[in-house]
Amino acid sequence: MAFTTPEIDLESPVVVPASGATYLDQTDATTYFANSFKSTAWAALSSTEKDTALAEATRWLETLCWKGEKCDPAQPLAWPRKVDATKCCTEATCITLPPAMVQAVAELALALHSNQGAMIGTTVATAAVGPVKRQKLDALEVEYFDPRSGASTATNALAPSGPLVLQKFSWLRDLLKCYVDLGAGNLIRRVRS
Repeated sequence: MAFTTPEIDLESPVVVPASGATYLDQTDATTYFANSFKSTAWAALSSTEKDTALAEATRWLETLCWKGEKCDPAQPLAWPRKVDATKCCTEATCITLPPAMVQAVAELALALHSNQGAMIGTTVATAAVGPVKRQKLDALEVEYFDPRSGASTATNALAPSGPLVLQKFSWLRDLLKCYVDLGAGNLIRRVRS
């Protein structure tokens, strides 16, 4: 069940009602994609596929440990919530969904629709791409993880116990860094030896 939010201006945050099954509705996602390279891919989805993709994205984002607090302890979803501003991040208030969240939900919805086995299920590796799996100094050999396989935590500097959605879609970490509490125990530190 999707909720209805007012039309969004991409320069300002989306207004979010206190409850609902998704963080973003079809109209707002369509507005987000309108001026992007992915507008054709989003427009090609049926209404049912869009609702399903947005609900699936919301379900996976619900698995994250968010900073701040819910606006209403009884609300069914983690957002909307209050998150204080920091030096690099704007404040999240109870009446808005930050632009980074709009982008994260919309992009994750389309990514999950495009690769429906990304989170649960199997994916077939086709080429050696992605973050370094192994380096060899003699003869300078480099082996890469396939980022679709989820085999590497180097992609996003999270420990294997880190959130699966951030391991599979490491670009989400950059979008949500202001709002997700990763905790010091989930970070992998690279040490040069």
